[in-house]
Amino acid sequence: MRFAPASAFVDCADLAGSSPRDRADVVRRLAGAAVELLHGTGFAVFRIGRLRLGVDDSRRIALDLAEQVRRTLIDRGAPGGLRLEVDKPQTTYVPEGFHTRTLLPHHDGQHCSYLTPSLLDVPEWDPGLREFGTAGYTTTPAHKMYQGIFLADPGEGLSVTTYYDWLSILQDVLGERGVKGADDPATVAGWLGDNLRAAVRGQAEHGCPYPSFGGMLGLVEPMWHGLSFHHSESPLSSRDAERYPAAVPLARRCACGTCAGDAARLFCHQMTMATGRNWAEFRDRWEVLAPGEHCDLLIGHNLTMIHGGLQGGPGRLLEPLCLVVDDPEGTEYERWLAAAWRRRLPGPL
Repeated sequence: MRFAPASAFVDCADLAGSSPRDRADVVRRLAGAAVELLHGTGFAVFRIGRLRLGVDDSRRIALDLAEQVRRTLIDRGAPGGLRLEVDKPQTTYVPEGFHTRTLLPHHDGQHCSYLTPSLLDVPEWDPGLREFGTAGYTTTPAHKMYQGIFLADPGEGLSVTTYYDWLSILQDVLGERGVKGADDPATVAGWLGDNLRAAVRGQAEHGCPYPSFGGMLGLVEPMWHGLSFHHSESPLSSRDAERYPAAVPLARRCACGTCAGDAARLFCHQMTMATGRNWAEFRDRWEVLAPGEHCDLLIGHNLTMIHGGLQGGPGRLLEPLCLVVDDPEGTEYERWLAAAWRRRLPGPL
């Protein structure tokens, strides 16, 4: 179990009691620190909760910080069309028979928000493949470059967001398969692009509106493309059991023998096949825990990182604050994406 480094938490104490002019300067400074973290550590946690303000006042601070992060990113070379999207609050669904739920790794808005090659690295890439599904998804159709949550209520369970470095996962998996150039972003991007093309070509067969992590890591079996995993504790549906009978025995016992829930056990098998590590080993290698307090704001890079949630209770209430673009293409986006593959921002044109 590995917790996020202290440097990933942005102290907001200077906002308390500051004058309007000083407050604007503090917000700019804090947002600048977060932007550095987003392309280094991969995420940042604004410690708004420690100001001990009410939810409404804390939310206003969170919105100001998110908006300033947006402006700072654009100043540093992110697409000019980047906008702040405030989505509807999300309650926490806990599967029947469990007191908490654990979310498996995912990108927010994964039907149209996931890492792809930049045309600067892979000129033959089709930007149209940045949308995987056009129906059956649960969020807005905007392309979410940065994922943010305002923690309106931490709930009864743990209030922990889990982060996984997707760039490192891709590079490590490719390197462990003995592929030359696994440390070269363009090589890894090309490999990921090939896997995504194959997933799109097989969509008529597997029917999933989301690209699976097994598929993005090169698995070809339709079952590992067609099964969608989100809540660890979710049971295998009768529809999926009928469609993929091989999943039934796999859902009973996983590769590590410790997972609770059909979805977690199936995900464990999938990761074993795709990465050579079962889910427990995967977590030991790549999982970072970022605890959040009441009214904190967490922002993560939604393409180079994947995230989940550890043992959240039914009272946990999140308010999504994402930085999005409506059309993930064009010169600005391709420059930003190529730089993101290298853990940096491109800088102004």
